[in-house]
Amino acid sequence: MKFYKSVLTTLLFLTFSVQANQAVEQWAAFAAQTKAPQHAKWLEAISDPRAIKLAERWKALRGFDAYDAIEKYTIPAELKPGLVLNKENINQYPWLKDYLPRDYLNSLSSGNGFVREIKIIPTSIYYMNEGVLNATLALQGKGLTPTTDEHSTLVNPDGSATLLNDETAGAIPYLNPKDGLELNWSFIAHGVGTETLIFDPMISNSCDDKGNLDVQYTGLIWWQKFHGRQTIEPLGSIDDKDDLIEGGSLFVVSPNDVSGIAAVRQRAARGNKTDDFRIFIPSMRRTRILSGNDAQDPMYYGLEVTWDDWRAYWAKTDLNTFEYKMLGERLILSSPETGYIYRSAEMNESQCAWNNMEMELRPVWVLEVTDKVGKYQYKTRTIYIDQETYYAQFQEMSDMRGEPYRTWDDSRSWRPFDGDAQWDHITIHNEFNNRLNIITVTPDWDDRGEKVTEEYFDVDQLRDM
Repeated sequence: MKFYKSVLTTLLFLTFSVQANQAVEQWAAFAAQTKAPQHAKWLEAISDPRAIKLAERWKALRGFDAYDAIEKYTIPAELKPGLVLNKENINQYPWLKDYLPRDYLNSLSSGNGFVREIKIIPTSIYYMNEGVLNATLALQGKGLTPTTDEHSTLVNPDGSATLLNDETAGAIPYLNPKDGLELNWSFIAHGVGTETLIFDPMISNSCDDKGNLDVQYTGLIWWQKFHGRQTIEPLGSIDDKDDLIEGGSLFVVSPNDVSGIAAVRQRAARGNKTDDFRIFIPSMRRTRILSGNDAQDPMYYGLEVTWDDWRAYWAKTDLNTFEYKMLGERLILSSPETGYIYRSAEMNESQCAWNNMEMELRPVWVLEVTDKVGKYQYKTRTIYIDQETYYAQFQEMSDMRGEPYRTWDDSRSWRPFDGDAQWDHITIHNEFNNRLNIITVTPDWDDRGEKVTEEYFDVDQLRDM
C-alpha cells in the first residue's frame, strides 16, 4: 500500500505541476509493475522538479535527449523494460548481438560467467551539472570553436589551452562531435563528472580465472578539476596548477603487503608535456617518478586496471601515437547510473560475479583509438560514449595482435537533482585469461571543497596523511 501511495503521489504531482519527460513516464509504469522500493525511489528522484528542469535545459542545449535519439532506430518488440536475460533464454533473442556487448553475451551464455542474469529497465535521461551547462552555453555564446594544435593540445582561437582557461575549461567543447578527435576531446572534457571526487572507501576484488577471490584491496581516491570550477569551492582555478588540467590521487589501505602505496597523477594540458606522475612504494621507502610507458603497468598486483585505465581512460591525447576514429553511432545495453539511489547489480557471495544486473538502452557514439606505432598496451580501445553525458558507457580493448583483451563497464552514482556524478561499481574483465576485477565505491558527497586540499596532490605529503 505504501508503494502504491508513493507512485500515485508522484504521478499526481507531475500531472498538476511539472511537465513530465518520457523517462519519468516510462519509469512510472515500470515502478508500478515491479513494485520494487528502489524503483519507486528512482522514480521519485528523476521526478524532482529540479531534475526535470535541468533535463529540459540540457535537451535545449544539445537539441535532443536519449528518447529522441532512440526514436531514430527500429527496436525489436521484445527489447523492453522487464525483459530478463539468462542462460536459459538468451538464444531466443538472436538480435541481442546488436545491442549487448560481446563479453556480456559470452558471460550469460556460459551460465557461470561474471554476470548470471540481466534485467532490462527503462532508459533514463542523464545530464551534467549546471556548471558544465553554463560553461558550455558561454562557450557557444562567444562563438569559440576549439581546435587541436600541432602538439595535440586542445586550444582556443586565441591560442590558450581550452582546458586551462577558466572561461572554457568547464565546457563540453563539441556537443555534436563530427569526428573521432572531437569526440575524444568531449570525453576528456567530461572528466570524472564532477569537480571534486572522493571515494571513501574503494574496494577492489581481484578474482582468478575460476571465479575465486584472490585478494581484496581497500583504498581511498581523491580527484580534482583544476580550472573552470563553477559549483564546488574553490571556484575558478586551483592555485599553482597553471599547466595541469586535473589530478587524481590514491592511497592503499589494505592488505598489509601494499598498505601505504600512495600515487598522484596530474594531467598536463599541453600535448608535448608529460604528466606529473609519482608513486610512493613503502617496501622501497622511496618515491618513483613514472613515465607514459609506466602508465601501461597494472596499478598493483592482481588488478586488471592499468594506470592509463585509471579514471576509465587516462592516456595522453597524441596524434603521433594514436588515431582517433568515430565508427558511427548506435544503441547498446549498458549499466544505468542509479548508484546515488540504489546499486543496480547484486554481487554473488563469491564476490567474483554479479548474480543479476540491470541494464538500459543507451544511444552512443563509437570511438576507436588505434595505436599507430605498435608500442602501446592495446592495439585498439573501442569506447562507447554516451550521447547525453559524453562519458563512456562501455569499453573494449584489444591486445597488440588485435585479439580481445579487456572490457570495462561501470555504473555511476549520479544525482538527478543537480547532475553531479561519482562512481558506484566497476567491472573489468580480462577476456584472454578470464581474470576479473569488481570494484565497489562509496562516494563522499559532503563538504568536498573543504576535505580535498593541495596536500592530496603532493605524494610526499599524501603518504604521511
